[in-house]
Amino acid sequence: MEPKCKCGSNRIMAVSAKCSDMFSCSQGGREYQGYVLSGIGIGGGDFVEFKFCLECGQIQGEFPVEESMAELIECQYE
Repeated sequence: MEPKCKCGSNRIMAVSAKCSDMFSCSQGGREYQGYVLSGIGIGGGDFVEFKFCLECGQIQGEFPVEESMAELIECQYE
């Protein structure tokens, strides 16, 4: 059975990219550079991996992300 988006479409694209420690993101005035943050629904470590709907553009997965960006960054260094 093909995965379906909440919009009802089965046009789901899988994305995978290796970026080592060249990842960066920003949210709410905070910036991060380093390995891909785990826990935000787009992969972790050296890999960006996610699925999105080609119909509505929604990233597939478990959302909302409960932790703040500050908490996620702290978790990477524990």
